[in-house]
Parts: sequence; structure tokens; C-alpha cells
Amino acid sequence: MECQLCQHDARDEKFLCRRCENILKDNISDIPTLQSEAKGFLVPGRTGSGSPTSERSIGFNVSAMDYSMAVDILPVFHKYEALIRRGRNLTPPALLRKQPSTEAEVAATAQFHITHLGWTLKQDWVGEFARDIKELHAKGLSVTKTFVEKPRRIPCPTDGCKAHVIIDMENLLGDVNCLKCRTSWTLYRLIQLAMDNPNRRFWLDIEAICLWLNMTKREVLKVVDTHKIAKRNGLFDIAAIVKMRNEVESF
Repeated sequence: MECQLCQHDARDEKFLCRRCENILKDNISDIPTLQSEAKGFLVPGRTGSGSPTSERSIGFNVSAMDYSMAVDILPVFHKYEALIRRGRNLTPPALLRKQPSTEAEVAATAQFHITHLGWTLKQDWVGEFARDIKELHAKGLSVTKTFVEKPRRIPCPTDGCKAHVIIDMENLLGDVNCLKCRTSWTLYRLIQLAMDNPNRRFWLDIEAICLWLNMTKREVLKVVDTHKIAKRNGLFDIAAIVKMRNEVESF
């Protein structure tokens, strides 16, 4: 079955692939925390240029207020919770005990969705649900000024596979998987294979190179400048850097 979000293969009669399933689960889990933290952003700050935000004139951040009050969150969560309760013959929403606060209500419905996620993933509307949750999550990140690091990608080193492997910077000890050829490696094995392939270049940013090669930014930039390492859109070829570093260390 094809994933409704990314068109990769989904398994076990599910409509989302494993990666999109995990993202959905993480987004649901994050929303109660973001909703709670939104209260700390009711007074708008300033933009990076130093100028006030567009909401400064009325004295408070409308987006943060709406998010802290779950104006959009609860209708979306409750809409799909009602579908699940009806589909699974559970207690209807009208008969449930009311939660003592908005935060408790958001936490309760989020936990409900986590608990029943296995069933939800087998429903043909799960793609729409995931997109709605993603939008709510993005609003929360924006309101709380939370910036999520973009995933780093590296070409799959498997012969004949032209896909890119996504590196989870928050889980460097976990296995890395190629969704196309379904090969798995540890992160460090993947990087080693990439560097050992003389026919392909692997472009990474300075921060990633420092992390994976245990070098300081100054050391990496010295190699880049001294040996004229090729640069493309702010990225550098990690294999070329390793080669030059090893040649210097061998003397």
C-alpha cells in the first residue's frame, strides 16, 4: 500500500509509511506542550530586524492567545476523536466527563489519539488527519518560536540506488534506513561508506562535518581554505575533507 503523504510503501494494512507514522505520533505528542508554552508568548516580541511585530499595536499576540486557548486544536482533535469513538463503538463524546481545564482537555484528547493510533493508521482518512495535525504542530512551533532543525540528507551509498537517506540529528545512535532500497546502517557506518566511495560526492554543512569527524569549525575551515575544497550552496564534500585531513596527519 502507498503512503498517503510521501508515496513510499506502507505496510501492515496501514495508509502511512513508518516514517510518516512516527512524525504523526511525535506531532500529536508535542501539541499539548506547545499549547501550554504558548501562554509565555502572549506579549509579542520583536523581529530579527529590531522592529515590532505586526501585533504589537494591540498589546498582545493574538496567535499565541488562540493557541493557548486551543481555539483550533480542540476542534481538530475532537473531530477525529468522534470518528474513532464511533468506528470503535466507544463512549460517545457527549457522555464523557468534562476536563477541568483547557490544558487537561488537550492532553486528554492527545493521549486518546496516541492510544488509538494503530487503528487510525488503517483508516482511509488518516492522511487528512496527519496533514491537519501537522498544520496545528507548525502553528505551535511558530507561536512558541521553536525552530526544528531541518533533516540532513546524504546520498544512499548502495550501488544503483539514487535515493537520499535522511539523518535524524537527535538520534545519532540509532540505525539509518534507506526507504528505497531498504538497506540499514549505523550512522557512522553510513558515513564511512559515503567517504569510501570515490565516484560520488557527499555534500554536508560545516556543523554536520564537525560533528561526524570530531573536528572544530576552525579545523574544518582551515582544511577547506588550504586545500580549496569545493563548495556548493554552503555545503562541502566530506570525502574530500577527510582525504586532505588524512594526508596532513600522515606526515
